[in-house]
Amino acid sequence: MTTPFVTGPDHPACGICPATRLPREGFVVYDRPSRECPFNPADGHRYTADGTPACVHPDKVGLTPDRIAPPPQPLDSAPAPARRQRWWRTGR
Repeated sequence: MTTPFVTGPDHPACGICPATRLPREGFVVYDRPSRECPFNPADGHRYTADGTPACVHPDKVGLTPDRIAPPPQPLDSAPAPARRQRWWRTGR
């Protein structure tokens, strides 16, 4: 059996981090969360597209990222065009 990379209760690694259950060669490290390693709600872990477990907090496990997450996609910040409202005047 192999020893997990992170051991001991004093380490600041997240509870779901693969470093707490796998040796260093068993997971990849991203510089931050991204769409390339989405959270899997079925088991509570992050994986790459090929199924490799992923850590997204390198500072907590004391590692240099071996993968750089792409920049976040910009939100559609263009406001919808304003619609003119029709005002009806009622006679008195």
